[in-house]
Amino acid sequence: MSFLWGQRKFSFGARQEYSRVIDASRNSSETSQDSLLGKEIEFFRREPSFWKRNASLIVANSLLFVVYIAILVAVASYVPQQCRQGPNLIISPAYEALEWEEYTFQENSQLHGPFSGYPRPEIDENWDKLLDAENIILEPEVLRHYDREDLGVAVPEGGGYLGTLNVYHELHCIKRLWQYMYPEHYWSDLSDAQREVNRLHNEHCLDFLRQSSMCHADIGLITFQWSPDSRIPVANATTHQCAKWDKIDKWTKARTVDMMKPGWLVHPTKGPSFPLGEGNRLGAVRKPQEPHLVGHESHEGHARRGH
Repeated sequence: MSFLWGQRKFSFGARQEYSRVIDASRNSSETSQDSLLGKEIEFFRREPSFWKRNASLIVANSLLFVVYIAILVAVASYVPQQCRQGPNLIISPAYEALEWEEYTFQENSQLHGPFSGYPRPEIDENWDKLLDAENIILEPEVLRHYDREDLGVAVPEGGGYLGTLNVYHELHCIKRLWQYMYPEHYWSDLSDAQREVNRLHNEHCLDFLRQSSMCHADIGLITFQWSPDSRIPVANATTHQCAKWDKIDKWTKARTVDMMKPGWLVHPTKGPSFPLGEGNRLGAVRKPQEPHLVGHESHEGHARRGH
């Protein structure tokens, strides 16, 4: 096919192949350089990229980085927890509820405080509320750890054993010693033999509190200052490292049990432990000839009524 355009005639025929035109004026050195450059370009086109060559190394380092970050996160969460809870040197399910805080003791009235002063119904009610939930159910594995499955008092329905936290034993003893200050109010009806039993129980409480105080070893400081009313320096306390009582109390109440329900708890050979729903005010004193109790604090199980 052809077209006339002015005096020129253009023809479109078959497509022609063109070959590279070599400039004869270029010398052989330039031609050689072009050839080398072409080979280098072709080499880099065929050479794998950096990412492909080092894929395994990159993946391995990425995994190590993730593991490193996970360890840092674990350590960062563990250290504050240890600061709040302290070392777990004993087995106790209540460890999960333990958290420490800096606390300033309240200066309560010595004559009319919530737990101090002459006997009055308000004090008795406050003690009852504080100790109401002390008896709890412990998991079998806890008794198994202490090798006491054969000695422990099992819950009648099964699935656990009866117990209490040491802090409630301490509070129980403090309450008894406060009551011991007012024998005419709390112990006026005791016989001479019962008074001796009561004295021995309180001696036990005094020694238990002594050991407990040395065990906890509150290292908070007390400073001294001059008083305008005395030549003798007076003590001035600072702060204390204390467990958050609300958390302990909440944990205890979640697993408390009323062990004094009439007929609920039955001794293997002596019958119901609390047939009338109340305990013995004097408590049970351990006999020295009972070898399986040697070395352990022993007294009647703390009860909600009749402490």
